[in-house]
Amino acid sequence: MQPKTSISDVVGVEESAAAQQAATTPVVRLEGVHKRFGDNVVLDGIDLTIEAKEVLVVIGRSGSGKSTLLRCINLLEPIQQGRILFEGEEITRKGADASAIRQRIGIVFQQFNLFPHLRALANVTLAARRVKKMPRSEAERRGRELLARVGLGEKAESYPHELSGGQQQRVAIARALMMEPHLMLFDEVTSALDPELVGEVLVVMRDLAESGMTMVVVTHEMQFARDVGDRLVFMDDGRIVEEGRPGDVLANPRDQRTRRFLRRTLLLDHALEGLTVEEGGSE
Repeated sequence: MQPKTSISDVVGVEESAAAQQAATTPVVRLEGVHKRFGDNVVLDGIDLTIEAKEVLVVIGRSGSGKSTLLRCINLLEPIQQGRILFEGEEITRKGADASAIRQRIGIVFQQFNLFPHLRALANVTLAARRVKKMPRSEAERRGRELLARVGLGEKAESYPHELSGGQQQRVAIARALMMEPHLMLFDEVTSALDPELVGEVLVVMRDLAESGMTMVVVTHEMQFARDVGDRLVFMDDGRIVEEGRPGDVLANPRDQRTRRFLRRTLLLDHALEGLTVEEGGSE
């Protein structure tokens, strides 16, 4: 006599299958993505997959489509052709809830975009309180934890003008993390910083990568790409020209356009190894 199968057994099998599928589903998949601004083709048939916990670094000259790629993934820009899937869901379909999707995709820009009249803690917690309706006490507890995580625990009550550029960018990272995203996008976040402040932001990103966050990083910091990235993509004229392991692409680029770009790019002469973010950071 065969043993009876209970409802809980069936549910357990279904949950196990769903978990297994989620583990094998790419976090992001772009299929034939085209983006134009008028007659200017910015993304020209992009096919790209980003796996869970992967750090994908995107490099290329100005105007190659790198920032637009991130903005399309975050639904800040509509695409004209192709589709984008996030965790198996086609987010570029008609009727997709862009606001709900963006809560799962954090993005940090070159400019910090902090509210100047709000203290650091309020900047970090505002969206969570208004969009996710998180209670103030819970939001502030979480916000202080995140500020401490990026080395700014003692700066919670400081206004943006009282912080250095590197500190403001770390507040912006904490703000993005406040929404508990499944994916983080970084758009040349060190480009507007003085050289001596770059390291303190990169080390926060390195630590975030080591924690298992899935990340897409547009950057000109080649040492960061080599040390932290799992895969590197070189873009030119809206197309992916070359991709592979960062060390391989940077040391032995196959395409002439990649070689020409890298010859013109100054490699950092210091590694991230050994760097830490101290409480408060630079003034």
